[in-house]
Amino acid sequence: MGAGAAIAGGPAPADRHGEGEQAHAGPTETRRLFLLQRLLDPETKRILTGLRIRPDWRCLELGAGVGSVARWLGEQCPDGRVVATDLDVGPLAGAVGPRVEVLRHDVTAEAFPTGSFDLIHIRMLLFNLPARDAVLARAADWLAPGGWLVVEEPDAFPIDSSPYPAFRRAVQAGEELAARTEGMATRWARGLPEYLRAAGLVDLGLSVKIQHAGNGAGGNEFWRVLLTQYGPGLLGTGLLTETELAAALALFDDPTFVDAAHATVSAWARRPTFGDGPRPRAGPSAARSAGTRSSGARSSGPQSSGPRSSGPQSAGR
Repeated sequence: MGAGAAIAGGPAPADRHGEGEQAHAGPTETRRLFLLQRLLDPETKRILTGLRIRPDWRCLELGAGVGSVARWLGEQCPDGRVVATDLDVGPLAGAVGPRVEVLRHDVTAEAFPTGSFDLIHIRMLLFNLPARDAVLARAADWLAPGGWLVVEEPDAFPIDSSPYPAFRRAVQAGEELAARTEGMATRWARGLPEYLRAAGLVDLGLSVKIQHAGNGAGGNEFWRVLLTQYGPGLLGTGLLTETELAAALALFDDPTFVDAAHATVSAWARRPTFGDGPRPRAGPSAARSAGTRSSGARSSGPQSSGPRSSGPQSAGR
């Protein structure tokens, strides 16, 4: 099996998230993903760098999107192993570099052996999944002792106080549509530190970064593409009128418009080592798929190789 090659993980899984407004085959979905990674990558790399990644770490990128973080991890871990997974691995072809293995994988139904990875990174994935809590608990089990789980998810709480009614109305309507059609939970991420603790992890860290729209902000084009993508569904369900949608989109061409759009909540924690004492009881694990492939990973991981203080702490920077 060559590095960077797609690994067949059994029959193609049902792509629940891929059937909604953010369907992988949609005409603007790849552009949305590129805009999103450009917006989020700097903070992600800052957090991961703070964990003092070692060249021999075994890393897993769940829901790798268009591959920027997986590619970066491959560069950081030339003596280790980096696995990038997604339901649709097409956008990852040729994007992640020769050191990254690409695996078509349904995280809600397929698992990895306990203790397989020294670092697991999940970004903008769990809030899409109705089984998000169970998936997070299972991911914690895939960590080696001392291994880190880093989860980054959106929370829409900043939009509630927006002084721009048209923008606030459109974003909240999009939240409602996504909840109805895809099971999204855009108010879930606020509790990430508690979810990691409940999964039996320790040394929790937290960063909350507010993303902006308007006035040349990095998120301006992302929000234009997202609302345009959701437009037909919003109009078809009556959640927005054509006038309301047009008013929201017009804001992105207004040089005086600038607003807080949503927050990215990033939280991280590590699996205890034997020297940390008994591990707290984790949540229930979902049953593993009989067709799951072994990762081939070694059984031992870093023993507190990350900083005991849990990495970078400066929120909102």
